[in-house]
Amino acid sequence: MHLVINATEVGRGRGGNEQYIMGLIEGLAQLKPDIQVSLLTCDWGVPLNLPSIFPQVCLGPYRRLPFFLWQQTRVLRRLGADWYLANFFMPPILPCQSAVAVHDMSFAAHPEYFPRTIAWYMYGLTCRAVRQARWVLTGSEFSRQEILRFYKLTPEKVILIYDGVSAIFRPFTEAEQEAPDACVRADRARLAEYGVDGDYIFALGNIHPRKNLGRLLDAYVSLQQHRNSMPPMVWGGTPRWESHSLLARAREAGVFLPGFIAQEDLPCFYRQAIMLVYPSLYEGFGLPPVEAMACGTPVITSKVSSLPEVVGEAALTVDPFNTDEIAHAMARLLDDSALRAHLRTAGIARAAQFTWRRTAEGVITQLMAAG
Repeated sequence: MHLVINATEVGRGRGGNEQYIMGLIEGLAQLKPDIQVSLLTCDWGVPLNLPSIFPQVCLGPYRRLPFFLWQQTRVLRRLGADWYLANFFMPPILPCQSAVAVHDMSFAAHPEYFPRTIAWYMYGLTCRAVRQARWVLTGSEFSRQEILRFYKLTPEKVILIYDGVSAIFRPFTEAEQEAPDACVRADRARLAEYGVDGDYIFALGNIHPRKNLGRLLDAYVSLQQHRNSMPPMVWGGTPRWESHSLLARAREAGVFLPGFIAQEDLPCFYRQAIMLVYPSLYEGFGLPPVEAMACGTPVITSKVSSLPEVVGEAALTVDPFNTDEIAHAMARLLDDSALRAHLRTAGIARAAQFTWRRTAEGVITQLMAAG
């Protein structure tokens, strides 16, 4: 069997879709399945750092979407693919069977979080892809039910395979803990390259309405007004639509905005943070909370969408629409060292259940079962 994976988003620096493909490839490299795997890539002007065991076919610089989809059809024919796997979109004509990964339905459930044109083409192109594909893969039961709600597919077609956490997300090993000062200094030196120094509260994600950073900022400012001191807050992520006024308010409140954080640097940001606060309004899985837990960082996240399913009892969950509740949870973690220690232990154990190797096993098993 020859599986071709659309890895053209790797190197783009845009968040979860890229992380899913990189994670799946990482899991396949660990699994070393007895099949042929090829990767379609794009030239983004940066090193892609993909496993050398999988051949890459570079499609050149990214082009406008319609042409780019037709370009994939030609390459799949040339490679003689048996299966094609991609995020969200598929070429209109495929010379092989296909599986499409749909990570969430936010563009359909909450189109108000997006510019109208983006919500429209996401819904339309994803609709075409899920009807065309043999399998629709998704990373949580919540997301599976949302796909079924909006696209009216047969339940057997939509397959739950939980996302994973990269092996780079971990606390210090026992050997490293024997020299904790040196390990902390190494992390801090990496953070200093981004201009981050000292203790901080961490938030991560592309900066747009769905991530609910406006209410997080309100909660943070409220704590600043009612406490003698507050550690600074760091927001990592790329500014997107409707973010200009929010970023201005954040800077005024002393929030540090390093912009996009490279994947290899994220473990340092997680490990050295007092907590991760992730009050997102809608997620299909929620990689940042699980990555933070894998690093031993206490997490506050939302009690909506997929997030309770994913974090279980290993994080504090809050009503993301209730600013006071977000602030109260942050204050609890700042003041209660025993609670932080408990969440550290529980988070590491919970995150260990999600591995990209297990994700890759699920994908290969599903494809092989279909022939």
